[in-house]
This record gives sequence, C-alpha cells and structure tokens, in this order.
Amino acid sequence: MAGKQVSIKDPDLAKVGIALKRAALKARKLGFATNTPVYVYRNGKIIDIVAEHRKTRTSKKVSANGGVGKKTHRSQKALRDKNR
Repeated sequence: MAGKQVSIKDPDLAKVGIALKRAALKARKLGFATNTPVYVYRNGKIIDIVAEHRKTRTSKKVSANGGVGKKTHRSQKALRDKNR
C-alpha cells in the first residue's frame, strides 16, 4: 500500500495523522522535561527514548582539565575568581 494516495472524505479523519504527530511531539517534549519514560517501537524493540537520551548525555568526553561535560557559567566564574 506504500506509495498510494488515499482520498479521505471525512474532514476529521483526514486530520488524524497530523494530530497524532503533534501529540507524539508533545509527549517527547514532556518526557524529556520531566524525565518521564517515553516508549517507542524501534527496530522490532520497545525502547525508552528518554533513558537512551540520558545515556548519550552522560557519556560525554572528559575535558582536558579532568571535568566531564560542559562547565556552567557559574563554575567558570568561580574558577576565574579562584585563579586571581
């Protein structure tokens, strides 16, 4: 059925796909904002995309000064003041 155009006569039914995509986007945003699991079916498996995202963020490279990840503005200012 891929590649076929389907004509839907019911205007409400025609908007279902767009509404589902909008709802999925809101669910992902809410999941990331509140650290709540968001499950999707990908490559034959059910996975939590929030946990997957968390794993990739915590496995950042160690910087030259021994810290992990990006320093915050406040910690950079504290380091400058300490080194003066």
